[in-house]
Amino acid sequence: MRSIVDSRWSIEKIICAQQMSKHLLCAFCIFVFSCSAKASDAQFEQANQAYEKANYTFAIEQYENILAEGKYAPEIYYNLGNAYFKTGKLGKAILQYERTLRLNPDDEAAQKNLSIAQVRIENLVQPLPPFFLARWWRGLRDSLSSGVWGGLAVLLLWLSLGGFAIWLLAKQRGHKKRGFLAGLAGLGLFLLTLLLAGQGMAIENNSGHAIILQKEISLRDGADEDSPEIILLHEGTKIQLLDNIGDWHKVRLANGEQGWLPDGVFEVI
Repeated sequence: MRSIVDSRWSIEKIICAQQMSKHLLCAFCIFVFSCSAKASDAQFEQANQAYEKANYTFAIEQYENILAEGKYAPEIYYNLGNAYFKTGKLGKAILQYERTLRLNPDDEAAQKNLSIAQVRIENLVQPLPPFFLARWWRGLRDSLSSGVWGGLAVLLLWLSLGGFAIWLLAKQRGHKKRGFLAGLAGLGLFLLTLLLAGQGMAIENNSGHAIILQKEISLRDGADEDSPEIILLHEGTKIQLLDNIGDWHKVRLANGEQGWLPDGVFEVI
């Protein structure tokens, strides 16, 4: 009998020890996260102070360290873009402004600074005027984040299912008709918002565009150095990535022209 009691108490002790270990682990994770957040905040403040004192090299180093830790925010990209602009690194500055706008398309300061930086690009490739439907769709997609569009899609799906449920269960013809129309409208809007959410998420994860960081590079007609040169591109030029063969990438310019660039001359937004 004593052995059974001892065994029971041993099991209880083991359970208590496991629970205590879980609590200690949770407390440790919270502590580490808190310390990490405080360290990042302190580093961000140091970078901002260095920028204000015109110590742009140190500011860039601190901002880059924060990003290397996986902590992304429009403010970090924007400040980093300003620091790069002050040091004359036009391509890097434009890259960070573009990344700012990818996270926050309505950032007016980033839009303004990007326009100022783009004016300094040598032989800036003039973009084709966008088709009005494409411009409308892009504006609609960027008006809300992918998460908000996704939430709306879920809500509209439930409303659509509710409408179809009324259509199936209602006894009066008028109610059936209204339920069917509501379900159909909800289904259409659900598909629309789902598409907007999907495109928004894809762009947030990978814009499909890049910025040339080399002072100048030839856009070539084929994927090798011996291919004919199409046009000479300069630092800060924005390109769209289409395909790649080995170390060569097929790209499209803002004016619709296509060609090939070697690896290492650009960085993805």
